[in-house]
Amino acid sequence: GYKVRGTVRSKKDKKKMNALKELPHKENLEIVEADLLKPETWNEAVKGCQYVMHVASPFPLDHVKDENSIIKPAVEGTLAVLKAAAQNHVKGVVLTSSIVAVQSLGNSSKKEYTEGDWADLDTVPAYNKSKAMAEKAAWDFYNKLDSSVRFKLTTILPGLIMGPALISTDFTSGEIIRQLLVGEVPAIPRVNFGIVDVRNVAEAHVAAMESPQSDG
Repeated sequence: GYKVRGTVRSKKDKKKMNALKELPHKENLEIVEADLLKPETWNEAVKGCQYVMHVASPFPLDHVKDENSIIKPAVEGTLAVLKAAAQNHVKGVVLTSSIVAVQSLGNSSKKEYTEGDWADLDTVPAYNKSKAMAEKAAWDFYNKLDSSVRFKLTTILPGLIMGPALISTDFTSGEIIRQLLVGEVPAIPRVNFGIVDVRNVAEAHVAAMESPQSDG
């Protein structure tokens, strides 16, 4: 196994901290504080790590008035993590992007996507835009890195992630299902999601970290 250093914005959030403390093999887990909008916090968080998985990004359920409240932490946070990774000479970074980074509204019939596909930023919602812009920023940063500090970079683009959760509330994907089950949605919406199991997503991240076939 691996020794893992995870980050939270605040260790004072007892609900989330208690869930982490109950994880199996917790003796291999260290938790430190870091914030996507505080780039100075990431160097210490990354120091001594061989690999970095950047999996966090704002995912609000409700419509946001200011799209920059989502886009700024997504883009700037991603760059802060990548800069810390380069400064600390890590071996590799796995970045959790999203299928919405490549999908545009109205092209749901498309069967296959490649590295050349990107969402149309003029037509998609703020969250979709934030994921596309964050991944583009990541690749732009990576491609400009000097070879002396370049790490391997892999991006993973899952659909809506579902499955067993460490906490029972306060996460958007779980809240979507909760509202449907308890009747808080005022109708039966005709929607569909591409869903992936959180355990498969976790396995994909580890596989990407370990396999040279997924490098950049």
